[in-house]
Amino acid sequence: AADIVLTDDNFTTIVAAVEEGRRIFDNILKFILYLLSCNTAEILLFLFAAVLNLDLPFTTIMILWANIIADIPPALSLGVDPPELNIMRRPPRNPKSGLLTRSTTTVLLLQAFFMAATTFAVFLAAVLTPFGNIVLLDKTGTSPDMYVPSIFHSGNPEVNADENQSPHIAGARSIAFGVLTVLQLNQAFLSRSVDVSVFRTGIYANKWMVWCVLLSFVLYLLGTYVPKLNDWLELVPLGWPAWLVILGAVLLQVVFSELMKLALRQRSRTRAQKRRSIDATVA
Repeated sequence: AADIVLTDDNFTTIVAAVEEGRRIFDNILKFILYLLSCNTAEILLFLFAAVLNLDLPFTTIMILWANIIADIPPALSLGVDPPELNIMRRPPRNPKSGLLTRSTTTVLLLQAFFMAATTFAVFLAAVLTPFGNIVLLDKTGTSPDMYVPSIFHSGNPEVNADENQSPHIAGARSIAFGVLTVLQLNQAFLSRSVDVSVFRTGIYANKWMVWCVLLSFVLYLLGTYVPKLNDWLELVPLGWPAWLVILGAVLLQVVFSELMKLALRQRSRTRAQKRRSIDATVA
């Protein structure tokens, strides 16, 4: 039996089929990398808190809300991403290699670590300094010296409930939640290619992604600023200083991603040069 059957006697059909197959494979990889990086970031964030014997930066309902708004819509849009510009200029991949290679696993872990570390740093800054009060839109009940260093509890799982519900702690958790959520939404655009710069892939080529990210961002804003709903989600409205922090985190994420992709492209060029040298020597 034949491996390929052409029904239109046109060999360009093979080219189109290969391109579509590569696009489907790429989109499955992007989908998996995005979801794993976002969820690994949440796991690392809680691991950091556990290692330092620190109270958790998110409540249970926050985690559920983050998974609903920041994971599902952007991940689905990656499944319909258009083919990358260089998709037919790549050499064939080894059919025996798995979906997650050493390079893609490294990318996944680095992306997750950056999001977790950035969020954790913001949470610590908000908890242990007056920054936790500054980020609040409504500063009622706060004071400039309202720090809560007692969140570092020595082996005692019982944490003072009143202290945890203070405006200071609520502000720290809300700014941390905002940072991680927006970083995850921005990660969707950065995940449109493993090694191609986001300035080449762009953000408007996949219209579904633009609308999905916009939907997720609107849901985040509703959960943060709509009364009763934010009480249910245990979030508090954030002021403009918080948005400056979130914007700074996004810019750092773009720089980090671009440097990582630059290193991957350089590694690929080095490998290609070695292969050409070997082929020339054999010839």
